[in-house]
Amino acid sequence: MTTINVSHTAADMSRWTGRAEPFETVRACYWYQLAKPYVFDDAIPRAGQRIGLVGFACDQGVRRNQGRVGARAAPPLIRQAFAALPVIAELQQRFDNQLPTLLGDAGDIHCHDNDDFAANTLEQAQVNYAAKVSQIIMQGGLPIGLGGGHAIAYGSFLGLWQALQQKNATKDKDSQPRIGIINFDAHLDIRQSDVATSGTPFRQIAEHLDEHGQPFHYCCIGVSRFSNTAALFDRAEQLDVHIISDEDCTNKKWKKIAAQITGFIDSVDIIYLTIDMDCLPSSIVPGVSAPAAYGIELSFVERAVKLIMASNKVKIADLAEINPTFDIDQRSCKVAARLLATIIEQHLLITETH
Repeated sequence: MTTINVSHTAADMSRWTGRAEPFETVRACYWYQLAKPYVFDDAIPRAGQRIGLVGFACDQGVRRNQGRVGARAAPPLIRQAFAALPVIAELQQRFDNQLPTLLGDAGDIHCHDNDDFAANTLEQAQVNYAAKVSQIIMQGGLPIGLGGGHAIAYGSFLGLWQALQQKNATKDKDSQPRIGIINFDAHLDIRQSDVATSGTPFRQIAEHLDEHGQPFHYCCIGVSRFSNTAALFDRAEQLDVHIISDEDCTNKKWKKIAAQITGFIDSVDIIYLTIDMDCLPSSIVPGVSAPAAYGIELSFVERAVKLIMASNKVKIADLAEINPTFDIDQRSCKVAARLLATIIEQHLLITETH
């Protein structure tokens, strides 16, 4: 019998550190001061915090996809960069005494592949990660995954799917909520392969939905014509993928792009938001598994993320493909931390007003 080398570690709160401000008022507040271990308790619907961070310390999918490995080291370093960021004034004003209940760290899922192709390790890691994600959703929180390779996407989807199945067990398939996936990525990640990789997750999701009689709603923003073969574009057309290219993001007016994104949002009930950090130029994020020569600007991604979060339809989000091995001065981790902060801030502000 083959042993699958996958493990989970509880939250390492030693990463949650930052500068001290002994001469400032209490409004000099940083995220490291608020983070607590995530509370899991099935008996209480809102036992956990409003946000649950889950690390996916795995790049077996990147290895299988012939990419440069190292992304499994990213989750604690993204946390560390995020921990040092200040909590914005608007959140402090809105939540005040509730601040300690906002953010929970649910630890990491580790995939120990011994730097080799390891059968079933990725798949088991995805299942273990999905279980945590599902539980956070069931407790009313927003899970945010920290990759790791973009194989995290299939795990994120499975966690969302499992939670929705539990919540809507009595409904027939025609009344199930429509799931929309918005992916910021230079790559479509719908490859054919005999095994799961970081390049297959959205094809796997399409097949999963088809098996359950559900439609596949997928919008990929930042797609590069130099990063996808004609076969992949053919498959995207067959799957009716909504593509917004990297050139469109640069050359078209924001109003037109925003209308496309909004149209997609309006066509679904629930959104899974995923950001592959290689959608950004390698000059901005050098530490990724597949660096982009062109990419889309950080200002565009942040603006689009705010638009998507404002819909109040995002039920799960993740960040993928940060590779610390190739980072410079922690630039990539800092960009990921800024996008993580943007997602968290927007989620808390929008849910508080609804």
